[in-house]
Amino acid sequence: MKLNEVIGQAAVTRLMARLIARGRLHPALLLEGLPGCGRRTLALAIAQALLCKQPLSGDSCGGCPSCLLIAEGTHPDLVSLPHDSSGDDIGVDVVRATIADAVYQSPLMGRHRVFILPGVERLNAAASNTLLKVLEEPSPGTYMVMTTDHAGSVLKTIRSRTQLHRLSPLTTVDLERVLCRIGVPADEARRRAPMGAGSHRGIHDGDVPPPLQAMLSLCRQGLDPALVMEVVSGLPQTMREEGGMSLAAEQRRVLGEWLQALLHELRPGLRTAEGQVTAEMIERVMQLQHDVRLNISPHLVIEGLALGTK
Repeated sequence: MKLNEVIGQAAVTRLMARLIARGRLHPALLLEGLPGCGRRTLALAIAQALLCKQPLSGDSCGGCPSCLLIAEGTHPDLVSLPHDSSGDDIGVDVVRATIADAVYQSPLMGRHRVFILPGVERLNAAASNTLLKVLEEPSPGTYMVMTTDHAGSVLKTIRSRTQLHRLSPLTTVDLERVLCRIGVPADEARRRAPMGAGSHRGIHDGDVPPPLQAMLSLCRQGLDPALVMEVVSGLPQTMREEGGMSLAAEQRRVLGEWLQALLHELRPGLRTAEGQVTAEMIERVMQLQHDVRLNISPHLVIEGLALGTK
């Protein structure tokens, strides 16, 4: 994926290309955005631009041996932490084996090595401290590209050593393009795109859209068992055939995406007269996102939307 092919993040991709072309890209980047807005795609595009043998204006050529190896997932100078959408913490052993033990090795094909760390907020305390040591003593030619749902969830000392870039939610037009790119017919892409709430998560295979109205009502009106059951009943009731995730993990994945979509729906309210109330709702939803990662029952998490409602 070239930088100019990333959908929905034109301002950030132009900036990345300009910084890479001038040799001024920060060695540690933190990409913050809604899951499914293209964070990991952008991270890979940045890596490809850095590792490309024939770059043009800071972007990759897409056809050199380096670009082809990245497309195949076999480039020796591109290292990525395992990507697990179940929300489990990332332990210190993974960080040591994937990054700390490899970061000071010389590049095999060029001048740079790139490490991608998806969901960096999921690093546990020991893993965060291990990564911090790497960031405090950067190796020349080494770049760290990290992604997160919310930069405030990342260890402050790590955050202070990175350059933060906030990605935009995908528009309906962006989502149509994403779906068409993977082969969904145009009419079907147009039907599914509005279900995305700024994210492509859950719309590739026709998953039901987030029950945002019921969730908003719980936030604003208080506990209502009927609304709780409406949200709960929308969660997956069977495991997917692909992916190898348990039903509980699949429900956590979907609920986490719904909570992120709810944040996207709430944030414009910060600029209204009810901004303080909205801020309290947002804080509550962010705490519930943390609860999902701690494997709290989805039913209890959904009831938690009503906590603090007057």
